[in-house]
Amino acid sequence: MTNAFQMTWVGVAGCLLCLGCGPNLGRPLDPGKPIVIQILSGGSPLGEGLIDLSGAGGGAKITSTGEANFEHVPYGVYQVVIHPPMDLSNVAPLDDAKPTPVVKKAQPNLIPRKFQHEQTTPLQIEVAEGTAGRFEFDLKK
Repeated sequence: MTNAFQMTWVGVAGCLLCLGCGPNLGRPLDPGKPIVIQILSGGSPLGEGLIDLSGAGGGAKITSTGEANFEHVPYGVYQVVIHPPMDLSNVAPLDDAKPTPVVKKAQPNLIPRKFQHEQTTPLQIEVAEGTAGRFEFDLKK
């Protein structure tokens, strides 16, 4: 066999093996839909943090507009848990470079503790067929 012939078969075999690796060929997604959750604090967008939905709902980062976009949430009822942004100022650098001191201005925590735990959050959503895919909560109301 020639090298070109062998390389062709290796390429074909590789492509056939990868056919089962596509995102749509695995386990089908549970019925659900995309949703948006907006978090406000006294009428202003929260602007940073993370939202976690209890169970298999998943999580998303809060944008500067106070919105968290979820691509696919299975139908169901979820507790909405809001986490403050992660503080990475104490993480060691990956290389031997001299670490740059990080000075962060202390900010009052805009997320009351009751919203930060699944057992205590009063926020709940129901994702269902035929219902709105947008939810809004104000933490100061």
